[in-house]
Amino acid sequence: MSQILQTIEEYIAQTRKKDTIFISFNEEYAKAFMGIREPSVEEGFMSWLDKDKTNWAKREAFKQFIVETMPKIKLTDVYDNVPIGYIEWPFLGTIAIDAEIDSPEYNAINSRYEDETGNPISLDAVVWIMTYEQAKKLHAKKEAFLEGEFE
Repeated sequence: MSQILQTIEEYIAQTRKKDTIFISFNEEYAKAFMGIREPSVEEGFMSWLDKDKTNWAKREAFKQFIVETMPKIKLTDVYDNVPIGYIEWPFLGTIAIDAEIDSPEYNAINSRYEDETGNPISLDAVVWIMTYEQAKKLHAKKEAFLEGEFE
């Protein structure tokens, strides 16, 4: 089913307007963005954007954890950050989390999904941070690309 959602960088740049944490639940996406693996030519350029490889059970467990322990935290479904040039890709279950960086909520989420060195405990539930400045730059570049594509 098609969804109209903001990308994470669009959400940060236009809606939240501050540094934001978000969580993804797709191991292939995490590996691609962490530089752990490059898709082979045979796999195709979008093989790392496979919604069937999203851990939907962990996503639901995360949402339940937030409802039970931090009910005032707003969660927003967002499309993932993908390289400029991608116009369409599947929803992989990523969630923007409206908790302040270094807040007790942020620390509770990190302690649940990261080890003591700050690395993900599992690649199918990875907590990320994108700054407002990064988001504005990425969003502006993507908007300029899209304007050029549809002129």
